[in-house]
Amino acid sequence: MRAMHTVAVAVAVLTSSPAMADEFFAVTPTGATEMIFAEPPTEVIGKLSAKCIDGSWSVTSSTSTEVVCEAPMNFGQSLMGTLLMGNSYSTPPRRFFKYTVSTVGGVSRVQASGWMELQMAFGQMKRTDFSGPQFHNGAMNFMSAAGGKLPKGTMFPNHAFLGVGLEPVRSGKTSSMRITSLQDGSAAAQAGVQVGDQITSIAGKRFKDGDDFQDSLAKAAKTPTYGMDVLHDGKPLKLTVTRAYRPAYAEEVVAVAATPVAVTMANASELSVADELTKLGKLKADGLITQAEFDQQKVKLLAR
Repeated sequence: MRAMHTVAVAVAVLTSSPAMADEFFAVTPTGATEMIFAEPPTEVIGKLSAKCIDGSWSVTSSTSTEVVCEAPMNFGQSLMGTLLMGNSYSTPPRRFFKYTVSTVGGVSRVQASGWMELQMAFGQMKRTDFSGPQFHNGAMNFMSAAGGKLPKGTMFPNHAFLGVGLEPVRSGKTSSMRITSLQDGSAAAQAGVQVGDQITSIAGKRFKDGDDFQDSLAKAAKTPTYGMDVLHDGKPLKLTVTRAYRPAYAEEVVAVAATPVAVTMANASELSVADELTKLGKLKADGLITQAEFDQQKVKLLAR
């Protein structure tokens, strides 16, 4: 049991990224880590490749239906990976994420997978696949940032839903969440919250950042009602909130036509958009072009 706990903690550290609670957030109808894009697969591959490069990742391979990116690991992540998988004779671990694109009903479905691998002393490769909420939530965030949408029918069964718009307010080592908008009839509205109030804790949990806030909503989802501390006109107020869940995602993604490109002899010999983005990323990393020049060329590639 202790070994299994160590593996779970290690994978959480190795796949960590912003806005990830300890529970699955968006649960798709298939249960897979996937999102829907309106564009055709070739354009989606370009978007995903560009997002990898924006994050200082390396595009290690790309085809018309999949792209694989290597994400650099800091010292702590590398050390944890070695402890999890290797020994003092193994190579440093490497971390990869693969996005596979298929066409379903005229739109592009992208499924994500990830793994860590290293080479042992006698040349054999050892691999550990990523799974669980930390990987799932991080990959969903990545695809959303690249332009993906949730599949219709996606549920949110593990987090309480307040029905408010929020902005963080930093105060020392903790944060509060100021309410900027309020849905009529929402759980927060029925509890007596007002626009301008600041939420300081939920279900007894204070928060330092967005991750902690998501965790507090996960904790709140475990009971029919939960407590919420707010500041109203600067005065502390304790409220009781009746648990509610975010409605299932109902938006249907509509396919868009591929960007027309004139067919010329020059086009026939061009590299794929992903390959060209990879070359641009290397030029930027080597200091041969500036960030502004990289951004300008990237926009041209994605628009063609």
